[in-house]
Amino acid sequence: MNRESPQILGKTARAAGAKGATRAYHHGDLRASLIAAAREALETTAHEDISLKGLASHLGVSQPAPYRHFADRGDLLRAVATQGFQEFCAKLEPASGLSARRDFTRACEAYLNFAQGNRGLYRLMFASRLLKDSEGSELSKVADDAFILLLQRVRRCIGAEDALVNAVWIWSTLHGLAMLDAEQITSGPLAGHLTSVQVIRHMLKSMMRK
Repeated sequence: MNRESPQILGKTARAAGAKGATRAYHHGDLRASLIAAAREALETTAHEDISLKGLASHLGVSQPAPYRHFADRGDLLRAVATQGFQEFCAKLEPASGLSARRDFTRACEAYLNFAQGNRGLYRLMFASRLLKDSEGSELSKVADDAFILLLQRVRRCIGAEDALVNAVWIWSTLHGLAMLDAEQITSGPLAGHLTSVQVIRHMLKSMMRK
């Protein structure tokens, strides 16, 4: 029996109604439409409150229709997170012609820009159990690819020795900045004294000294 919660959308999206949603999506590819609708919902709704039933209603399709593409809500959310990591990796791809330091800085900025521009998606990717419960899956692989892209930057700056521990330290710091921004902590009094650019520069200097 499907026990998913029907509460999946914020007030604005629900007010648009299924009729408006049908115009907004192309159901020639319902799978892609479901992923897009779930991503939209994530920006106003906790991932635990997203349901296939609710998305079907939002898109103006029958309740059984989503199950032709996804076994359950978790299956859909894994597809959403996988797409998110693929886009994340594209943002972190090395840029040609840049020095090691500049490429490192650009990657850190790209990380934070992605998190800021996709707060709900970022939370799903990094602040849910999806990765923990998806070992050996496509989601797990593309998440590993994202870390490798950062590790490569660190190796280019300081060589192989201590690269892994530094990469974990940098990833943790960037994640912390992303979550502080998501909670709007860095938009308060802290913002007048500290910026993400300053933190990135400090990380780079500290890493190079090591």
